[in-house]
Amino acid sequence: MEMQLDVQKLKKLRESKAWSQSHLADVSGISLRTIQRIEKSGIASQESAQSICSAYDILVTDIIVNEDMKVNIEPTFLSAARYKVEHMNIKATILSFFIAFIIAYFWSI
Repeated sequence: MEMQLDVQKLKKLRESKAWSQSHLADVSGISLRTIQRIEKSGIASQESAQSICSAYDILVTDIIVNEDMKVNIEPTFLSAARYKVEHMNIKATILSFFIAFIIAYFWSI
């Protein structure tokens, strides 16, 4: 089954690690030509998408464009923590810490 991957996310992930396409090919076990094709078209087989995600330690669902094609894969602790941080509401978090600080301060008096 072919999947449509987010090309921008793929390139951003690779560049954030300062990896060349050749290095990603080595780490993921996919040919350089396949990496080039995936980064250009965004179309990949399920096996190729999983190999790339394993190299980055992320879920396939993190880079899929079409919601209908998402694959259910057991999340790792790192990917779950990363998801929580990326999707947290900053204002609510700051307010929660502020309230907790005030409670702790008055509790200790």
